Amino acid sequence: MKKIIGFLSLAFVLLTMACNNKPAEVKKEVIVVPASPVIIVKDPPAKSTTVTLDKNGVKVQTKKVDVSVKN
Repeated sequence: MKKIIGFLSLAFVLLTMACNNKPAEVKKEVIVVPASPVIIVKDPPAKSTTVTLDKNGVKVQTKKVDVSVKN
């Protein structure tokens, strides 16, 4: 009888220890690296307006612009 009670108490202690699974504390370090800046190179628009000033007055010339609207 003593052996059975000893075995059951030992089994209970082992079962309690086995079921007491606490997840390990895991610390994750996140390193944030800023992205390199993107350089956008655009060509300047062509000069479309010309202003001429002389003794007769001011002359303004512009290039023709084609505009089309589609439905």
